[in-house]
Amino acid sequence: MSDFAIPIVLAVVGLIVALNAYRNIRRGAARHYTLEREALLRQASFTVIASAMFFLAAVAMLIFNMQTLQQDFAIENGEIVEGAITPSPTLSIFPPTPSVTPTVDGTLPTPTVTPIVRRAVVEGTGGNGLYLRESPGGLEITILPEGTNLTVVDEPPQTVDGLNWLLVRTIAGDEGWVADTFLIMSER
Repeated sequence: MSDFAIPIVLAVVGLIVALNAYRNIRRGAARHYTLEREALLRQASFTVIASAMFFLAAVAMLIFNMQTLQQDFAIENGEIVEGAITPSPTLSIFPPTPSVTPTVDGTLPTPTVTPIVRRAVVEGTGGNGLYLRESPGGLEITILPEGTNLTVVDEPPQTVDGLNWLLVRTIAGDEGWVADTFLIMSER
């Protein structure tokens, strides 16, 4: 119903404008002088043109709305309409089917990551040994003699005072930081 409200309002406005123009022509034509009559007729002609535009807009909107309704009616009845946009059908299943969730087989072994063990040996200290420190460049814990075997802990190296520091563990289990310039990494 709202598709027809605007064209009907336009047609009524056009009719009112046309009747108002006719009334002004009839009322003013006999009472005014020639120049005033010409101005009044000019104004009335513009009003009649506006009225005609309102009527044309109303007719065009009615034709468009009728075509749209015919296409919608044809689509609802399953007819094929050339140039019409047809909605795509959707498939729905009610009630929804449950999806299968995989279960974990408890008999299978779980994969574990084998850690890579990196080994290092203290070398190049000139017999003085290497300080094992609490933190990179920090307090000394002990002195590791030359040739001491160490395990490099899987911790990212840190740079302090221009030296790269690695976290290591001795065979006795002591952990601390050492400068990597005095370590030789072994292949095993």
